[in-house]
Amino acid sequence: MKQGICSRTLRLPNKIFFPEIVFAKKIEFQFLRKLLTALFATLFLTGLLHPEIINARQSVGILSVNINYPSKGLNWLKIFLREELSLQLQLADRFSVITPDTMHRWDQRHNEKGLLQANLSYHDSTAFTLLKPDRLLELSIQKVLSQLSVRWNIRSINENKSTDNNHAWATPDKLVEKLLSDLEADPFFGKLTHFPQGYSWNGVRSFFQWKLKPVPSPGSEEWQKHKEELESLLLNHPSLGSSIKVCRAVMLILESSVSYPAHVPSLILAEHDILAAIKRHPGNAEHHTLLSLIHYLRRDPLYAKQQANIAEKINPGNGMAMILYGLTIGKTPQAGTSFIKQGLRTYPFVAEPDSLGWQPYHVLVRDLEPWLVTSDSEKVLNYEQLMHSGKELYNDQRWNEARKFFEEASVLKPDLPEPALYLARLKLAQHELRTALLQLSKLQSRFPKDPEINLYLGYAHEQLKRHHKAEKLYRRVLHLKPKHHKALLRLGAVLIKLGKHGEARSFLESLTRKYPLYSVAWWNLGIVYLNFGEMELAESAWQECLRLEPENNQVRIRLEQLREEMYFASISN
Repeated sequence: MKQGICSRTLRLPNKIFFPEIVFAKKIEFQFLRKLLTALFATLFLTGLLHPEIINARQSVGILSVNINYPSKGLNWLKIFLREELSLQLQLADRFSVITPDTMHRWDQRHNEKGLLQANLSYHDSTAFTLLKPDRLLELSIQKVLSQLSVRWNIRSINENKSTDNNHAWATPDKLVEKLLSDLEADPFFGKLTHFPQGYSWNGVRSFFQWKLKPVPSPGSEEWQKHKEELESLLLNHPSLGSSIKVCRAVMLILESSVSYPAHVPSLILAEHDILAAIKRHPGNAEHHTLLSLIHYLRRDPLYAKQQANIAEKINPGNGMAMILYGLTIGKTPQAGTSFIKQGLRTYPFVAEPDSLGWQPYHVLVRDLEPWLVTSDSEKVLNYEQLMHSGKELYNDQRWNEARKFFEEASVLKPDLPEPALYLARLKLAQHELRTALLQLSKLQSRFPKDPEINLYLGYAHEQLKRHHKAEKLYRRVLHLKPKHHKALLRLGAVLIKLGKHGEARSFLESLTRKYPLYSVAWWNLGIVYLNFGEMELAESAWQECLRLEPENNQVRIRLEQLREEMYFASISN
């Protein structure tokens, strides 16, 4: 191709070329060609003779983060922890980190098919067989007041470890640093360096709530609004600039693909954003994959292949990088069929509908049509897998989908109470209180000593304002399990509703002494003090509640109102 360019140059009209110049130009082109050939040969031979140089990094994947309590309002935290922990491990420069996007899509597929990643062997899971991670990490989190109770599952082929720790809800950097310290108990990770990012919880929450929104169709009014919200985030939260710019680049890629061929100026802007992200956080395979896609759309196959190769070397098994490499390796896409097929096995989501809307690789569907074959070979497996998938969907408030899994689990294990309990909890969540009460009453008659059944039966009575029955049931739970924190908190609230302020005061004062981190107990204690007219004690209790949950605006507003009332009362006196 370069010879052709040279010969065309020699035939340009109105130009005179001296033989020496022509000869020098031929030497220059030959030298560049040989230099590029030698460079690729060196890289290739390095990989053959010393594969440990390329593949020395061990592979790590982070499964979905489970938020056990509270089940509402913390979905943004799930994706933040997953992406931030992946970033930190990537920055350690010792691991090949499977991208959060890839792991998320496999999780989603498993949930939809009724698969449970926690109990899947590597032989049962297409994803893990193909990606071959050396370690799989899964977090289960429970946020109680200002404390996070964290359980890690750390799995490899031959072992499954778990570790539990409590961490303070401090700054995002401090929380992530503490979570990384949990992993150091496993020799595989050793001493991990934390790379602080300077995030604030306000910025993290705003950005990841934006990411949770479905991506609208390019060019629509919703699309423009989505873009403006992202620009506002970039302006207000510069510490998140790298992640925000990658999202902006993705939107530019999608926007460019509305026209055919793709709109090159938009792709150039997208490239600038990705390069800025690479400069800030080098070694991220996903960034190089996006660069490969940009060059592919710009019809620069050499650079697209180069970036795909880099992405696959950083993260072996990178399905999308292999797809792009296959599309650009030869003169026609068919020349790269083996790479494309291999890539579609590890990243089979290109043509699938996505619950979060468009993804940038959807633009490849037309080019990949000859190889896109959907597989429906995965089957619903056992009871544990059904329950795990149901709980995941329940926590995401996808009630109807969750119900199917619990119903199937109940058929498989009719003698176990948990599936039927979750079916009743679904009715509670959807405010079908009487149906829930009926189901829970039947369950209690079969399992009278199950604390969770008694708890939710009490809650159903409480919601129906049958507070005396609720009180008895909460006390029964505490008899069965004295430190059951939900029963402790609900009993305090019910005593107040019953007007048993003296008993409620004694109970809540004892509760806050034993469990000083229960902010709800401090809130209810403040209500009790206020009923007794003890405004200063109420102020002190609510102040403690706000200290434990500084983001609770309801407490903040009520505390400000109380202080105003105290101020005017002091003036009138």
